[in-house]
Amino acid sequence: MIAEGQTLDETYHLQRLVGEGGMGAVYEATHARLAGRYAIKVLLQSLADNADAQALFDREARITSLLQHPNVVQVIDHNTTADGTAYLVMEYLSGESLAARLARVGALSLPAVVDIVEQLAAGLAAAHAHGIVHRDLKPDNIVLVPVEGRASELVKILDFGISKANWSGEAADKGIFGTPAYMAPEQIEGRAADVNGATDQFALAVIAYEMLTGRNPEMIGRVTPPTGLPGQLDAVVGRALARSNAARFSSVTEFAAAFRAASLTLVLTPVPASFALASPAEVAPRVRRGARRPHWAMRVGLGVVAGVAATLLFRAEPPARPSSSYAARVVMPSIAQAPAPAPMPAPIFAATAAPEIAVSEPTAAPPPPSATQARSSRRVRPTPAVQHRRASPPSPVLMPDEDATLPMSDAVGAY
Repeated sequence: MIAEGQTLDETYHLQRLVGEGGMGAVYEATHARLAGRYAIKVLLQSLADNADAQALFDREARITSLLQHPNVVQVIDHNTTADGTAYLVMEYLSGESLAARLARVGALSLPAVVDIVEQLAAGLAAAHAHGIVHRDLKPDNIVLVPVEGRASELVKILDFGISKANWSGEAADKGIFGTPAYMAPEQIEGRAADVNGATDQFALAVIAYEMLTGRNPEMIGRVTPPTGLPGQLDAVVGRALARSNAARFSSVTEFAAAFRAASLTLVLTPVPASFALASPAEVAPRVRRGARRPHWAMRVGLGVVAGVAATLLFRAEPPARPSSSYAARVVMPSIAQAPAPAPMPAPIFAATAAPEIAVSEPTAAPPPPSATQARSSRRVRPTPAVQHRRASPPSPVLMPDEDATLPMSDAVGAY
């Protein structure tokens, strides 16, 4: 007889009874030589002489210990006491079952549902990769565990006692097992050969619907679409709930990916702030309430100033660049086509680095320059100044010599 305060095999000291199910009871326990807490599952005394129950209990130990996955509860040890009582040592999960969460808060937020569905799909995919079908996935067999340093809760799948192992060939693989509200049509109809990963996908879709709406669809062995869920979720969940397992998604991970993609198109309420998805309105920039806007007269004045500045910039020659130490070249037309040079107007502002240029009224047009003069001429072409926005006098336009090297400071420009 197992009870609180008892020590199993001089190792596991039973602290308290955590819960009791149809086949076994779970105790919180400590280890005689190690730190931490453990969960001890023992077969009920009433089933001690039941060979089938004993076989299912041993089966759970073997299959669960095979699945080393973060989303599947870990089995540490399996043994039998001196009086013949079988027990299973598992990691202790300090959390809340999904069934208790739904009973306490009702429907969950869409981001939280997406996270739970993805973690459940990951754990189920690991089981399917080993040829194992859970067959009894339901909120009672799912635990949400808070983990330090993790934004969301860690999801754990429990109770592989009635799972189907395609490689075992045991009689338990051919029976009808499961909880009716979460059983796929092939389970209810006893088509054991059709029970596969798509069967767990059906149960996962039912759980997803229940998490979104707060109620079980009670779809037992019948076609369920349309589900009434908003947006693309209706088609995604409806496909996973198809009567034929061949019409469902190819895997639970494909269903989880489609579920996430459909969820991105909408946000359900209420959504906790920690899980809220940003809507387009929240992404757009907002104007602070009470912020003073520019007066209409100020806006008109700024427009006039901008217009005048644009006119001056487009009508004037390009702004001058600062002078430098390298030689400046004035490109002259050919001698045959060179017209008589016109009088050169004096600049409005004298450039700081340029010499003063004396301008006098010519009595007659000078003769065209010779070829030697045209090649050797090095003159600065004065440019009409433009009032710069920073009120600094312009510099004459310089055309760099082809052989000269332009300093980095001169490449920046006047603006």
